[in-house]
Amino acid sequence: MKRVQENQVVFYSIKASTIKRFIILDCVTGTAFYYAIKAISTSMILALIGCVVGTEGIKQVKRETDRKH
Repeated sequence: MKRVQENQVVFYSIKASTIKRFIILDCVTGTAFYYAIKAISTSMILALIGCVVGTEGIKQVKRETDRKH
């Protein structure tokens, strides 16, 4: 039989650059895409879809440029 350790604590560390990248890319850029598309189209649903697609598109381009280097 296996003994299970009970009082086990796991710590995860997150780099500050990862947090900063998330805040800048997802929050700031996503908000900018949302308001830009909403101002152009006056549709909240289209703006929501556009901000998600725009943010994911930027992430995909960044991944592709990182692979080339």
